[in-house]
Amino acid sequence: MFERIAETWGRVPSWIRAVLAVTAFGSIATWLTVTTWDQLSTSRLDVGLLTDFRDAVYYPVVALRDGVNPYNVDLYYQRYPVGQEFPLYTPIFLLLNSPLLLFSFATARAVAFGWNVVLVLGLAAASLRLARHRITLASVFGLGALILLSDPGRFDLRTGQPTLILAICVYAAFRALPGLRRSLPADAIPAGAVAFGFGVVGLAIVWSKPTFAIPVTVILLALGRPRLALTGAALGAALSAVVLPWLIDAAGSVTALIDSWQESARITSQSPQSKLGSGLRIDLGNTFVRITRLRPSEGAAAIGGLVVLILGAWLLRRLHQRDAAHDREELTITLACLLTLVTMYHVPYDYLLLVGPVLMLCRPHATIAIAWPRRVRAVVVILLLVPLVDPLGWSPINSVLGKSGFQWMLGTTMMSTYVAVAIGLCIWTALRTAGRASTVAGAPTMAVSH
Repeated sequence: MFERIAETWGRVPSWIRAVLAVTAFGSIATWLTVTTWDQLSTSRLDVGLLTDFRDAVYYPVVALRDGVNPYNVDLYYQRYPVGQEFPLYTPIFLLLNSPLLLFSFATARAVAFGWNVVLVLGLAAASLRLARHRITLASVFGLGALILLSDPGRFDLRTGQPTLILAICVYAAFRALPGLRRSLPADAIPAGAVAFGFGVVGLAIVWSKPTFAIPVTVILLALGRPRLALTGAALGAALSAVVLPWLIDAAGSVTALIDSWQESARITSQSPQSKLGSGLRIDLGNTFVRITRLRPSEGAAAIGGLVVLILGAWLLRRLHQRDAAHDREELTITLACLLTLVTMYHVPYDYLLLVGPVLMLCRPHATIAIAWPRRVRAVVVILLLVPLVDPLGWSPINSVLGKSGFQWMLGTTMMSTYVAVAIGLCIWTALRTAGRASTVAGAPTMAVSH
């Protein structure tokens, strides 16, 4: 089906494809902007549109400018018109958002929204590069239009979350993997150093949100890239160190700052949207709780996620040892992105990280001979497309499905269950691939008679 669509689209003249794609993107972006601004509220409650931008992006840097510790939940809530605490982003996040201090809240909100619309195109281009598709005006704006229509795309824009830049930076780190290299002319050899540099900067920015950075760093270490992982983490620590003096001064002491981090983590973990069983969380621990109705502690769920991450990293290491040149192929990248999503706390807008893997899996054939079991590759594509599309995110479809009795199949729990099944299928495929490689490696060599 995908091949037929691509073939039909390819017959359209390039300039018409470009005009259609740009028009579609512009129309959808305009619709999202108008409908978002029509529904903005002046309430300080944790409801409504762009409240995450207000509470987690803009006012934390305003607080730091004013000499207030934004991690101090009570003081932050008392001094600023916010509805929730500042999550435990690292100080890098404050540094990245400091340019917003040039604007009033209303202007900064509009600037950030426009910037995120541009980042949609950036994510489209990064995904196309990751999947080795050709980057054209039509492909970037066409994929950008689809991202805007996707549930995580709309969700991210309308909350003001920073997931777009994080996904782009994760892809930059994964693109620094060796990959499948063709013979290059001598003057093209430095391209590897450029990819490494972008990967380091990307990973440093990812360290602004530890729930992304920890899995990505572990995966890079497993894939034999310790220099990339450690240099990116070191750069992230250096960027945090730039802000720390102001935070320590605002908190009063190092001990007071650490205490505020601990208190913020405690309050965040107890909030309705963050605690286990929440309808927002998509990680494996939360999926387990929503399916079984069992209630392990947050610590037990965190340990379970780390165990899955370590086992997944071990499996990726096996694949790396099998053939290090294929570290950027679809099985490795898909499994890496899924491990990043399901082993720690994440919410539905983080499904944006699946755009690149889905593009890779939608190619007519795998770039290398991956031992996908029969039809598993197609099933994984469908399982990952469902949460990206999320039909229940559209009111008319939601109304029809709810009345027909099929709503449970596309509800919050089922979305994360589909992703859990997808990662299970990828792990099964990876085990088969690594097992076959071991069998071939251990087979006796027969002498050839002449």
